[in-house]
Amino acid sequence: MELYYCGFNGFKQVPSSSGSDTLTCLTLHSKSEAVVDAAICWNYMVVAESEAITKYGLINNKPGQLVLARPPGAAGVTQLSATPRHILTVTEAGECWTHEEGKGWRRVVVGREERGGRDSGTPSEETVSTLAEEEEEPVPTEKEEKSEGEEKVENEEDEEEETVNEESPVSMVRTACGDFHNLACDAAGQAYSLPSPLSFSSFPGGAQHRVVDVACGKEHCVLLTEHGQVYTWGGGSRGQLGHGGLASEESPRLVVALDGVRVVRVAAGGWHTAAISEFHDLYMFGWNESGQLAQTTNLARPAECFSAVEKLLMACCTMQAEDAAIPRGDTEDTECYRKRGAEPEPAEPQEPEQEALNCYSSPACGGDTSGTDLVMVQSLPMLVQITGKSPEESLVTDVGCGSRHTVCLTKGGALWAFGWNKYGQLGVGDTRSRDSVAKMQALPRGRQVNMLRCGDWGTVVVTSKPDK
Repeated sequence: MELYYCGFNGFKQVPSSSGSDTLTCLTLHSKSEAVVDAAICWNYMVVAESEAITKYGLINNKPGQLVLARPPGAAGVTQLSATPRHILTVTEAGECWTHEEGKGWRRVVVGREERGGRDSGTPSEETVSTLAEEEEEPVPTEKEEKSEGEEKVENEEDEEEETVNEESPVSMVRTACGDFHNLACDAAGQAYSLPSPLSFSSFPGGAQHRVVDVACGKEHCVLLTEHGQVYTWGGGSRGQLGHGGLASEESPRLVVALDGVRVVRVAAGGWHTAAISEFHDLYMFGWNESGQLAQTTNLARPAECFSAVEKLLMACCTMQAEDAAIPRGDTEDTECYRKRGAEPEPAEPQEPEQEALNCYSSPACGGDTSGTDLVMVQSLPMLVQITGKSPEESLVTDVGCGSRHTVCLTKGGALWAFGWNKYGQLGVGDTRSRDSVAKMQALPRGRQVNMLRCGDWGTVVVTSKPDK
């Protein structure tokens, strides 16, 4: 298999192309027959293989790469997700582990308490156990040694606990993480807002359906059930929840507009969402300021608005989870959240709709729409048309979302992209953003796409030679 990458390369995400900060075409990153998964953040890329996980990019505040041994135990890694602060992985044994610089691997302890609200952006100390805690036991002194009777009682209790866990083990299959949420789902179809199980239903008193996929944006979450229903919650200020408004949701809510469509794949970008139906139709909703929904927008606006969001992402990634939603710095850094020319002093709280859109002119934000068809925020799912040369090139089979760009794979094996392209993450050979579907530059002849992953400012494609 071959792994290709395009997009931001400022921290040597592709070591062989370290001389360029921008990779506008899919560039060969590495060759390996054991690539399991990959994830992209603005500051690094992480690639999981069966025996190890490798980070490429900003390591201990310096560009480079770091090989992480797989999580403790004999099982290999089957899936991973990442934020600029931590990595979440699932092993063949169904265990969930998290890794942070300076802390190493820690196992995520799943709780039993139900919840539907927001989580911290990084698993807390209460939800993880360190390797040292699991492998090292303190040697008791003579005074601390317990009687044989007390030890026997404790051993019996431990055996009972092990028996219970063996009868109903939690076997994780997938994780997703964003700035505010860490999601997972297990083999039984139970979804978790780590470390607690999630409870939801399509109507009051209805049975909870099995969850087969989870996705996270910067502020919002997406669940996909076995029946093809889509649930979203979290931040909704840019229409990324698909409920027809800009309000946030504290717990999973059914996307009614997609209820008559059986969805088979979901993806979440920074502030936009994608869904693929069983008939290979692509639906998208959320923020479209860079054309990431493939809808007409104002790409000629001043570049500082792009820069403001970019700086905001960097600032958020260096803050603690509890204050990551608060823009910091002066007006230049928070331009997208303040009217241009406003004083840097704190403003009075605004309505969610105005707060989300106050950096744009009213015609572009759905105010006075006379004389313009620009789409800045799409709060309901909208069908995206892929016009390939053949019917197979119009049927979408996979999709990935970055912070403000989207890439999709069609049945004929072609890759299509649209949205923000400052670092070449669309893979079209230049750095011009697109608000319509554009075909990515072709991969080497005789390669088929096995995996598509998008992250903040980059895109990863894993290919292989087709079976004869």
